[in-house]
Amino acid sequence: MHRPHSGQLLARLERPTTPSPTTLAVLSDVHLATDASGTWKVFHRTERHLRAAVAGVNDREIDGVVVAGDLTRDGTPEQFNRFDELAEFDPPMVAVPGNHDLPTTFDDHGSASIASFETRYTPGGLPFRTRFDGIEVIGLNSHAAGPNAPAETWDGQVSAEQLMWLDETLADSDVDATIVTVHHNLPATGELYERYRAELPVGGTVPGFSNPEPLVELLASHDVPLVVTGHLHFPAIEQTDAVRELTVPAVSSFPHSLLVLEIDERGTVVRSVPLTDGDGMVESIAHGYEKDRVLLSAAQQATFPLVDELESAHGADSLPRTTDSVDYS
Repeated sequence: MHRPHSGQLLARLERPTTPSPTTLAVLSDVHLATDASGTWKVFHRTERHLRAAVAGVNDREIDGVVVAGDLTRDGTPEQFNRFDELAEFDPPMVAVPGNHDLPTTFDDHGSASIASFETRYTPGGLPFRTRFDGIEVIGLNSHAAGPNAPAETWDGQVSAEQLMWLDETLADSDVDATIVTVHHNLPATGELYERYRAELPVGGTVPGFSNPEPLVELLASHDVPLVVTGHLHFPAIEQTDAVRELTVPAVSSFPHSLLVLEIDERGTVVRSVPLTDGDGMVESIAHGYEKDRVLLSAAQQATFPLVDELESAHGADSLPRTTDSVDYS
């Protein structure tokens, strides 16, 4: 039985819009591990959480699945093979790489090449554009690795070639029905993290985005309504200049959830669907209570909805605020 309106209301946005109602599932930071346990990412549960994500998608009327990076713990062939075995989504799936998915000079994990990632998870290469019913999804690669050059940093980078491609692609797009996906976060969300981090009793750091300004300027010039990112592991909706960013919570760490975006001519409703039960949440908190991003996730989730631009326009009860979960087995 499909659940068309299930999950905790995270946000209601005026844009993107589409006259052809479209529902997307968006998830990120699976960090699938085949031989690890513990840490705040609860590695020994990553397979279970991915199975729950698949069940949560396949139990709903979903037009497409977008993964915003970090499919694996550290990009080994075994981890990618296991991801492919478990990620049996009924709708078509696309993904962009995260900082853990492609080769770097400072680890020895034998990470997959860019070409291998493109073959498995994109409709022909990176960057990409694809359509799920009424919505166009554009995917960018913010990993610093090149085709034959491992990255020397986990910081995000978008190449000049990608920016040129993006400029031409957006000029040929119905921008109101476009979502751009990239793993690393834009400046406003990074600033939110730094501000919150300063108030918390535990510390932490996270790789940043080394050249976001040209990307933000380009997105703003084309009036792109929504950018989807992962990386930080906590849910957020922030705005850099005129660019709205939706940061997707992690599958691997608390709050272990995916997002469902219901898009039509009125706007976009974003719902958070949990991927574990109460026991799983307690285990996750026990592993992550000393991690700043786990605490930030709890704080953000306690203030849902983070944004509600449709309540005044359509009435408080015009779109359901239901809560539901999935089969966690």
